[in-house]
Amino acid sequence: MLLWKTRFNFGDESPEAPGSSDRKSEPVELKKLALKISRSENLPVLPVAVTHVLKLADDPKTSPRQIEQVVAKDAGLMAKMLRVANSPVFGGNNITTISRAVAVLGMNNVRSLAISAAFQSVSNSRSLAQRFDRTAFWRHSLATATAARILGKMRMPECADELYTAGMIHNVGILALDRFLADEYDQVLEIAFDADTPLHEVEQSRLGYDHCEVGTVLCETWGLTGLIKAAVTYHHNPMMDAEHYETTCVIAAAETLAHQCGLRNQSPHHTAELDITLLDALELPEEQLEAIRNVVSNELARTEQTLKAA
Repeated sequence: MLLWKTRFNFGDESPEAPGSSDRKSEPVELKKLALKISRSENLPVLPVAVTHVLKLADDPKTSPRQIEQVVAKDAGLMAKMLRVANSPVFGGNNITTISRAVAVLGMNNVRSLAISAAFQSVSNSRSLAQRFDRTAFWRHSLATATAARILGKMRMPECADELYTAGMIHNVGILALDRFLADEYDQVLEIAFDADTPLHEVEQSRLGYDHCEVGTVLCETWGLTGLIKAAVTYHHNPMMDAEHYETTCVIAAAETLAHQCGLRNQSPHHTAELDITLLDALELPEEQLEAIRNVVSNELARTEQTLKAA
């Protein structure tokens, strides 16, 4: 079940064993990893321009001109938005200014492109852990983000775009683990594949912490909102989230729907069940799930087409 963390012993010493020396070292190891992340060693921080665009996109009073003033300071982001706005997906018009691009794309697509640009800057380097599949990771993130936006529009439309961002980066801690603990993470991935066990459970057993905790460090480093940070931290156990429970439930449900659509990240054989607690929390009838999964699959194909244009 999605909401429950079960500790497993995979043959090595359990981090929870009384008196275990591994247990004493866990906070030190996580602290060292957090220090590397805070220093941005080989893992770039969320660009200032992207952060500003995301904040502006959340404000209904924002004008295309305001977006243009921010994007103009980031050549990479400017080029991406102009390429997409001029692509056949959006009519292939001769658009030369960011303000016109914003008008053509719409604020939702502007926001999506901004977060994808930031996310790709983090994930575009070569994977260090041999078993880590970046393509599967990227597609799972897109599917989760898409499902989160759909659920958000159904339950809390004012948060739908922020939930998209949370869905996009909910597993970002995995990227840091791949970068800084490649050998150890290869072992984690091997166990998860062979035992068909969710990654976070294996991470807790082998490392003493999981990608959610590492993702929390990244959210703090990037200065992301409380809603996004909570979703990254608690999406495997929403009941622990006392402040953003409902939105974190959205991300937890969205990730499960992504798994059910066949976009299973680093656990290709594991198909999660949507926990009844999530269905109750979101007042989501089971008969709507298939329709949502169909929309996720279709929207993922469309989003991938848009990103290819970039």
